[in-house]
Amino acid sequence: MQKRRPEILKTCYDLVGSEGLESLHARTVASAMGMNHATIHYYFPKRIDLLMGVAEFAKAQFAGDREKFYASLGSDAEKLEGELALAEAYCKKQSRFAKVLLSLYAASVEHAELRKEVLGIYSDWVGAMTEAVGKAKTKKGSPFADPELLAATLFGFMSVAHLTNQKFDATAKIDVVFDSLFA
Repeated sequence: MQKRRPEILKTCYDLVGSEGLESLHARTVASAMGMNHATIHYYFPKRIDLLMGVAEFAKAQFAGDREKFYASLGSDAEKLEGELALAEAYCKKQSRFAKVLLSLYAASVEHAELRKEVLGIYSDWVGAMTEAVGKAKTKKGSPFADPELLAATLFGFMSVAHLTNQKFDATAKIDVVFDSLFA
């Protein structure tokens, strides 16, 4: 009976990523899927359950995206470059990940349990950065060799890129980070 849950979560993720947090209600999800809203309520009785589901989906999406980016990378430096490339991809207009993450953060102000999930996504990213930076040979004295600073900076770039509708040139800023780490 749980076979519809992943499909519902994908729809929720897409709705939040394209239409924003206010689009996430059982009726809007049901409408987007062409089903009765009672079906959505069966799997997700409250809106917070939908939000938690979106956080779960976003975390899996992030892990899957990282796996794809890492698949063809060999050296530790390439893996760190892969982290930068992934962040750059999340800055692009068509990317939903940053929009979803920002929306989940906004909702987490009201829901402590959701905040834990959002922090978990961020912690996973810091962990990935810690591993990537720790193994790659980075330029001595680069402030971005601090994995927390690197993750926070890239998250900031993603946020501002979407906030300004891509008027903020995240690619150029990520190139500056790359140069600080490797050039």
